Amino acid sequence: MDRVCAAAVCTAFSVAYSGYFFTHLARHIARAWRESAPWSPKPTSELPLAACVAEEEAKGEEDAHQAADAATAGPEHPASSSSASVVAPARAAAAGSEEAASPQAGSSSTSSSCTWSTSSSSGGTEQLRERTEDEWLAMLRMLVSKEDPEAKYTDLEIIGKGGFGTVCTAVETATGEEVAIKKISLLQESSKELCVKEIQVMRDNKDGNLVNYIDSYLVHEELWLVMEYMDGGSLHDVIRETRMAEGEIAVVSRECLQGLDFLHSKQVIHRDIKSHNILLSLDGSVKLADFGLAAQLTAEQSKRRSAVGTTYWMAPEIFTRKPYGPKVDIWSFGIVGIEMVEGAPPYLMKTSRTVGQLISTGGTPKLQNPRQQSPWLRDFLRCCLQTDEDRRWCAQELLQHPFVTSAKPTSSLTPLIMAAQQLWLTADTSPGRGHCCLL
Repeated sequence: MDRVCAAAVCTAFSVAYSGYFFTHLARHIARAWRESAPWSPKPTSELPLAACVAEEEAKGEEDAHQAADAATAGPEHPASSSSASVVAPARAAAAGSEEAASPQAGSSSTSSSCTWSTSSSSGGTEQLRERTEDEWLAMLRMLVSKEDPEAKYTDLEIIGKGGFGTVCTAVETATGEEVAIKKISLLQESSKELCVKEIQVMRDNKDGNLVNYIDSYLVHEELWLVMEYMDGGSLHDVIRETRMAEGEIAVVSRECLQGLDFLHSKQVIHRDIKSHNILLSLDGSVKLADFGLAAQLTAEQSKRRSAVGTTYWMAPEIFTRKPYGPKVDIWSFGIVGIEMVEGAPPYLMKTSRTVGQLISTGGTPKLQNPRQQSPWLRDFLRCCLQTDEDRRWCAQELLQHPFVTSAKPTSSLTPLIMAAQQLWLTADTSPGRGHCCLL
């Protein structure tokens, strides 16, 4: 009965927004009726997969990502994912970059290969042969360009460093276009696998709300990943330096959800959505970046179980080791929404283990001062942060939410980005043009 009442409240709220009401009325009523009915099946806490198989898959994929974990670390958290977010000029986010691996993170794996398995939505599994480091390198050589990037790009200037390598700006000689080059060391364990996955996702998925992949090269013991240069920094740095208005939060939400809707339509899960991986341009463009942890779903593997991501932004189903799909990205973006409102994700000062317990059992994270926010924004966050994945809205549905549809053009973000950038430059006393947030 409580759920029926809750559905009625949501329906009444949506009456004020006619298009919104007609789109979602049937959805709320049907769901409430199903769940309140005595014959409704009770959700199970876990699909009937053998525990050893779940642990083996999770360990295999965690090993691949934990081994290359580096970059800047939070107060008590060692590192974040090995892939870099290419931004500029932005102050390194030492206090905001937590580990991006398992919720039990804290130790890096030394495994040199990844254990692969497929897990269908019905719970079946199929073990696939492990790939060796040499095989990953061979795949990488097939993906990269054979040209000499040192002849093609000039004026390389380092804007950031991390455990994986460096990020530079450069100028393409033929066109005069400024680009960003992420130089990834291939000497670390499993870095070759991560590079293969990142290139494949970026190359095969072109969209206006995703950072554009240009080319890649092998140079000695490094991969050079060439991407468009985002001159407005990361959303994380904007959040650190300024206070965002609701209208600005709505614009960022719309642009990010458009990117997620595109990825999810291609059966790609980003798995590391956070403010550090949302990049901005001075014209107000907003794009998702850093695809090193992305996963491609298939008909044979329509769900994943691996515990990867960045702790504070990870969805409950990842901590509880349930099979999950694209909606883990929606939860993560809901946490980004709280970041934009409050300046930090929930539980930031807690340890990883405590955060995992809180997210797994604590329900939906709450705003500290909800009455200071509009009903539209509060309802938008509620739709993103449903602990039940089935009740959580998808990107396409959230794009129809009145909080998102009320958003202004992206150009309205330009004053905010420029103000934040001026603060970065004022505070930055180090040599060079700025820093890159390495995650």
